Amino acid sequence: MKSVWQKDVERPEFPPLKNDVKTEILIIGGGISGILTAHFLHQRGVPYIMVEKDRICGGTTGNTTAKITFQHGLIYSKLLRSAGVENAQMYLYANRAAFDKYSELCRNIDCDYEQVDNFVYSMDDGQKLERELRTLDNLGVRASFMADLPLPFQTAGAVCLPDQAQFHPLKFAASIARNLKILEKTPARAFDGNTVLTDYGRIRAEKIIVATHFPLINKHGFYFVKQYQSRSYVLALKNGPQLKGMYRDEAE
Repeated sequence: MKSVWQKDVERPEFPPLKNDVKTEILIIGGGISGILTAHFLHQRGVPYIMVEKDRICGGTTGNTTAKITFQHGLIYSKLLRSAGVENAQMYLYANRAAFDKYSELCRNIDCDYEQVDNFVYSMDDGQKLERELRTLDNLGVRASFMADLPLPFQTAGAVCLPDQAQFHPLKFAASIARNLKILEKTPARAFDGNTVLTDYGRIRAEKIIVATHFPLINKHGFYFVKQYQSRSYVLALKNGPQLKGMYRDEAE
């Protein structure tokens, strides 16, 4: 089954690798992270190649929630407790910078970009929301508590962050990717130093960026691959209420 994003966008097609090549930077992974990495290298004239095992944006990016926000759950109060105020500020700064860059890029792309408020609600724990609001205030973020939400179930309220955004991720990625140096149907099979082995040849690179959602090499010693995959679902219902904004439960 295709996501709503994949149904109405013609993604540009790219050829597979056909022989051994060399480049300064190799990017592995053709989702939005890999595409944007290639885009910024392309802008700066840095030699690069990006490889994707199938079609660009066929994985996580093609099934995303399409939110652009620096409010990811009740993350800031958790970061304050676990990592301290300086690291919480760094996380906020990095996410804000990324948000601003997306907004800048979307101004010149027809991708249904729209600024809306973001709400993180709790079903039953108002104290969590109060802690998050205090933390955001200490970090200099303008947020507010919303007691009444237009949701079809009861909540304890929500932390509202104004002027966040939503967009059509595949319209955005397809536009960004058109003139980039991309090789599709070219899975990275193994590393041999700075050489990546594929089904159709070798790619030698001075630097390699792995932009896949999960690590791709499962060998002894690669302990970071000890992760688990999870999946969530969204239902689109006919005759449902029109909700202005984005809503997320703070619980898993």
